[in-house]
Amino acid sequence: MHNSSNGKSDPYCVIKVDNVMIARTGTVYKTLDPLWGEEFILHMPSGFQMLSFYIYDADKVSGDDIIGTVSVTRDYMYENRNPKGLESWLPLQKANKDLEIQGEMLLEYGIRTSEATGQSFVFVTVMEGRDLAPKDKTGYSDPYVTVTCFDETKATSKQKKTRFPEWNETLEFLLPEDTCISDLSVTVTVWDKDNFSSDDFMGQIHLNSDDVTNGTIRNWHAVARRPTPDRWARRASRVERGKIRVKLQLLEETVLPSSCYSPLIELLNDAVKNKDLGQLLWDALEQDRTIELGALAMSFVRFYLSQELIFEYLDAVICRDISRTEDVNTLFRGNTLGTKSVDNFMKVLAMPYLQHVLQPTIDRILNEKKTVELDPFKVNNARRRHSLHRESEESFVNHSMEAVEDYVTSIMTSIVGSVAQCPLVLRRVLRNIQIRVREKWPEETHEDVPYTAVSGFIFLRFFAPAVMSPKLFALSYQHPNRKVVRTFTLLAKVVQSIGNLTPGGIQGKEPWMVVLTPLITQKITDVKLYLDRLVDVGDFSASSKYLVRQQSNETVLLQGHLHKCHYHCKRLFRPIVLKKCYFYLTRVLLGYRKTPEDEDTMVMVENICAVEKLDYGALGKSNMGQIIHRTPDENTAIIYFQAKDVNELTAWISAIRKTIKYNVCRMETFHPGVFKGDKWNCCRKEQDTAPGCSPTYHGVVLGDWQDPLDPDVDAQIIYSQIAHCKDRIRKCQHDLRMTLAENGPPLSADSISNASFASSFSSTSTAVSFVSHGSSQCSPSMLARNTSNASEVNEATMECLDLVSRLNDVTEQLHMSHQTFIESNPRHSIYSRSRSISSSVSEEM
Repeated sequence: MHNSSNGKSDPYCVIKVDNVMIARTGTVYKTLDPLWGEEFILHMPSGFQMLSFYIYDADKVSGDDIIGTVSVTRDYMYENRNPKGLESWLPLQKANKDLEIQGEMLLEYGIRTSEATGQSFVFVTVMEGRDLAPKDKTGYSDPYVTVTCFDETKATSKQKKTRFPEWNETLEFLLPEDTCISDLSVTVTVWDKDNFSSDDFMGQIHLNSDDVTNGTIRNWHAVARRPTPDRWARRASRVERGKIRVKLQLLEETVLPSSCYSPLIELLNDAVKNKDLGQLLWDALEQDRTIELGALAMSFVRFYLSQELIFEYLDAVICRDISRTEDVNTLFRGNTLGTKSVDNFMKVLAMPYLQHVLQPTIDRILNEKKTVELDPFKVNNARRRHSLHRESEESFVNHSMEAVEDYVTSIMTSIVGSVAQCPLVLRRVLRNIQIRVREKWPEETHEDVPYTAVSGFIFLRFFAPAVMSPKLFALSYQHPNRKVVRTFTLLAKVVQSIGNLTPGGIQGKEPWMVVLTPLITQKITDVKLYLDRLVDVGDFSASSKYLVRQQSNETVLLQGHLHKCHYHCKRLFRPIVLKKCYFYLTRVLLGYRKTPEDEDTMVMVENICAVEKLDYGALGKSNMGQIIHRTPDENTAIIYFQAKDVNELTAWISAIRKTIKYNVCRMETFHPGVFKGDKWNCCRKEQDTAPGCSPTYHGVVLGDWQDPLDPDVDAQIIYSQIAHCKDRIRKCQHDLRMTLAENGPPLSADSISNASFASSFSSTSTAVSFVSHGSSQCSPSMLARNTSNASEVNEATMECLDLVSRLNDVTEQLHMSHQTFIESNPRHSIYSRSRSISSSVSEEM
C-alpha cells in the first residue's frame, strides 16, 4: 500500500457504480491495515455493469492521493453468488483513466446502396451522447468520435465542454466487392480532445456483421472499456498495492405484472392461517436458499406488511421458534426466520422511534469525542495514543467511569421515558411474544422469562446494536474515529448487560466491568418497569383487518442541515451564494428554513417531479443536487442544494426518490446542468423549457428502512427461493404418492427428527421432511402418526400431499408465467431489481 512520509496512510474507500461516485467510507488514520466494517445496500439500475472500489490516502495539504482501485463486474458477481455472499480479498491495481468509462451513445447504422453508382456503403450516423465521463477538471469533456471500418478511420467534429454532445454526422465506408460480410466489424470510439496532451479515451462500441447487416438500426449503446493487453496487466501486477477484503451479494430479479403473482400471494396469505402450510414453506426456505436469511426475512416482512397480515405472520414464526426451544435460556438467541423477521420488522417500522430515542446522546458523544477506557490492559495505550501522559492512570479511569455513567444514564433515561413514542403495532407484537412465551413457561415458575423474551428483541437486537454501530442505523452519516468507536463499544456492552437483566453476567467475560454492577442493577429495575408499560396495550384481534403503515404522514424521514443555493440564470457575474438551511422530509412535504425563527418554506411531496445530482461543472461545486417541483401556478421551479459529502447527498436523493415514487407529475428527463445566460451548460440547448438531456430515476438508490412497499418485488424474491428447492418439493410429492400406493406401516417420529429439512404439523400430528442430502427415498419413513389405524394414516398422508402439491403447482405456474412473459416481451423493458450489498472490511499489505 502507498504510505506517507511517516510510513503510514490515512485510507478511505470510495464506491462507484459505472464510474459514478455513490458512497465513501470513513477515514482510518495512520495505518496500513484499515478496518472499515461498513455496509451499503444499493438498489442498482437494471443495466449496471461495474462496481468499483477506489482507495485514497487522505491529505489535507496536497490533496488526496489514490492508492489503487479494483472493479467487480455484474457477471462476476452473478456467476459467484451464494447464500452467504461473495467474500474475497481483491488485489488493488493502479488507477487508469482509460477505465473510468460511463455513458451511452445514440447511433444509426446499416448498409445502403447508391442508386447512381450501385456501390454499397457501410454508414454510421453518430447522433448524440449522454452522461459521458468528465475528463477535464471543469467537470466536462470535449468529445469527438472516430469510426473504424475496413482499416479506415473517420472522425466527427469536436463538441466543447459537454457530457451530452450532439453531432448528427454520418460517416460512410465503401464496401469492397470481395468483402466477406460475416467478417465485417465496426469500432466506434469516443475521445476527449486535449490541446496540450494526448487525447483521453472515453469508451468504445463494437458492432459486428449481425448488427450492421440487419437493416437500418437506431439504438442507444453503452460505451465500454477497451480490452487490456496482457502485457499491461502483467506490468500492473508487478507492483504490490495491497488488497481489500469485500463481501458482495447480488440479488437480481425479473418482476412480472401483478396479476401473475395472484396464486402465490394467495398461498402466502394462507400460510399464516394454515399452520401446516406455513411450517412446510418456512422450513423449506430456511434450509435451502440462495440469499442470506436476513434478506429472506425482510422480503417476508415487507410482503406481509403490504398484505396487512404482519401480525399473523410474526405470531406464526414466533410460535414456531417457541415450539422448537427446550432450554428457555436459549430462547430467541439464535438466528432463525422468526428472530430475523422481528429484527427486520423493528427496522422497517420503528427506525424513527430509535432515532428519536438515541439521536441526542449519539450526537453528543460524536461531538465531545472523549477518550474512554476501563480495561486496565488498554488504559496506558489509550493515554499514549491520545497524548494524555500528564493524567494519572487512576484519574483517567475515574474520568472514563464518569463519562460511561453519564452516557448510559442519558441513554437509559431516554429509553424508559419513550413508551408513548413507540409504535403501537410494535408494542402489540412484543406483547404477543410475551403471551406466547408465558403459555409454554408459566410466570409462576419462570418469573423473568416474559421480560427477557421482550428485552431480547428490543434491547439486544435493536438498541444495543444501534449504540455499537450508529451508522448502520442511520444515526450518523460517517463512522466515528477510533476513540469514539471504543466509547460506543463500552456503552453497547453495558446496554446489552442491562437488556439481559443479569447484572453479574458481564463480569464473567470482562471482570474489569464489575465496577459498573451498581449502575447496571439500578437500570435493570427501570427496564422492567419500562417493559411492563411497553406491553401494556389493549387486546388485539389477529383476525381483524387493519392497515400497518411504515410511518405516519407526520413522521420525519430525514432531517439535517444543507446549503441552499441562490442561483439566477441572468446574474452571470455574481458569486454563487450558499446559505445554510435546516431541511426535513416527511411523507407529505419537504420543508426548510434558515433559522429557527423563520417560517418554513414547504414543497408538497406530491408536487416534486424529480430529484437528481447536479454536475460539478454546472456551478463549480461538488456534492450538489436539485429538486425539481411544480409551483402553485403550474410552473416548474428548481431548488439547488449542496450536501457536506457524497454520503449525505446520496441519502437525501434516495429518501426523496422513494417518497415520490408514485407521483403523477414525475418527469422522464432532466438537465444535470443549469441554464446559464442563454443556454443549458450541460447540452447547450438554448430554450429554458427544452426537454432534459438525461433520464431521471436512473441512478443508484440506497436501500434502507424507507424503501416503499412493493409486494410484487417481494413475492418474486420469495418465489425465486421456492423455485430453488423445487426439486426437493417434487421428490417429496412423489414419495408421498408412493407411500399412499404402498400403504406402508408408519414409523416413529424419531426417524424424522434427524432430517435437517423438516416440517412438523401439530394439527394432524403428521410430519413431512425433505431430505437435505439428496436421498432418493421419502417413503413411509417420511410420515409418522401416533395411531395404528391405516385409514387415518392415509388421510393424514393425503393432507400432506395436498399441501406439497399446491406448493409445487404454484411454483410451476409462476415458472410458466415467466417463460411466457419473457418470450412475448423480448425487447420490452422488464423491471429488474438488483441489489448489491458491499461491505469493505479491511486491507492488508
